[in-house]
Amino acid sequence: MAIQRVCVICLVLWLSQGANLVGADAPVALRERAEVGQVTQALVELKAEGLYRPNATPGKADAKPSKALALKVQTRLTFVQKVLAVGADGGASRVARKVARAASAINGEIRPSASQIRPEVSLLFVERRAGHIRAFSPGGPLTRSELELVEGAGDPLMLAALLPAKPVSKGDHWTVGTDAARSLSGYDALASNRLEATLEDLDDGSATLKLKGEVRGAALGGEGAITFNGQATFDRKIGRFTGLNLSRREVRKAGPVEAGLEMTSTLTVDQRTAETPPELGDEILGELPTDASAARLLLLFEPPEGKYTLLHDRSWHLFWDDRRVAVLKRLDQGEVVAQCNLSVGPEAGKGRHQDPNQFRDDIRRALGTRFGQVLGAGEVEGPPGGGFRYRVAVAGLEGEVGILWYYYLLASPAGDQLVATFTLGQAQTKAFADQDAQLIGSVEWKDVAAPAPTE
Repeated sequence: MAIQRVCVICLVLWLSQGANLVGADAPVALRERAEVGQVTQALVELKAEGLYRPNATPGKADAKPSKALALKVQTRLTFVQKVLAVGADGGASRVARKVARAASAINGEIRPSASQIRPEVSLLFVERRAGHIRAFSPGGPLTRSELELVEGAGDPLMLAALLPAKPVSKGDHWTVGTDAARSLSGYDALASNRLEATLEDLDDGSATLKLKGEVRGAALGGEGAITFNGQATFDRKIGRFTGLNLSRREVRKAGPVEAGLEMTSTLTVDQRTAETPPELGDEILGELPTDASAARLLLLFEPPEGKYTLLHDRSWHLFWDDRRVAVLKRLDQGEVVAQCNLSVGPEAGKGRHQDPNQFRDDIRRALGTRFGQVLGAGEVEGPPGGGFRYRVAVAGLEGEVGILWYYYLLASPAGDQLVATFTLGQAQTKAFADQDAQLIGSVEWKDVAAPAPTE
């Protein structure tokens, strides 16, 4: 009997060990499990260095290839976020974020620059939309540089697309989702996605994914390719990615807005559970506008040492700016469909501006043989106390292509002058609509006292 009991015990132990072995090898489902009200804190950091090929300076005809310049970039984004909605994939689809820091520094042989988010717009609403991140602040419009900081590569909202669509076992591999490939690359359009994830390690608490492969696509019309090599850590108990460390190597051609690049970089993400800060309390969030209306998605443009500001939609991208001129290009699916040049004019004196007849003559001389006909000219309305605004619409030819030019002469009450020139093909007239009027209508002069309210 004792021998039988020993055999039975051995058999039970053997069977239980076998069951554990089978369980260890059985496929597991990896899925994010966000919950409304869940609060996390995150750090997203990018360090890059390599070569930068600058765009030509506007107004300088130079057919020689630009010299490649050494470049170093570092960006850092830290925030606490609260989940407001959950997507079909189980990941957070909409969050409120309190940004503690969003900053970048660019150095090397190029003109050094630094940017950071302003405190008044550091509270954000961020959502996944059509495979992209979209952020806005109820505190006011973001600048383009602020938007690039808070909508940068590796956003935690996009990491759910790294996970497999079906259960997997250790050693299995799959092509990551398009949304994750787009986010990790920073490309707004993908041509091919060969970035693969492999389930490298697995236990009851976590899963480690090996990431390796290539993504080809384009950023603002500049075609490029990025190779990746790294790891991501997924916490199985809480259903959330907690870490990402990814080496990237990119070669990108120059596009209509940005320069060509040859860069190596490291992208890291750290995410963990956090306490709710006062700024993300239900009472405070409940009093804020949460819908991403067109007006709340506008961006603020303020030229270096400029005396004016303006608002524009997100299809306008800054191509060049200095103390005298700023160039904005309007992109549609990576193609330039319009351009706006903002040139500082000479001071005319308090309450004065250039004579409109002389302004029209200057336009005719500047266009030369391209000039066709004036379609209309006259003053346009602006905000009370906003100074003088005059518009001239001209049709002409650039070679055999029909072109429209909309010229604006603006003068502040103090006599500061600004000339805005919009250029577009006649074929773009309908799609362009009144973009010029919207942009010019938002121009505000600095240090101009608001008019006294009327009784």
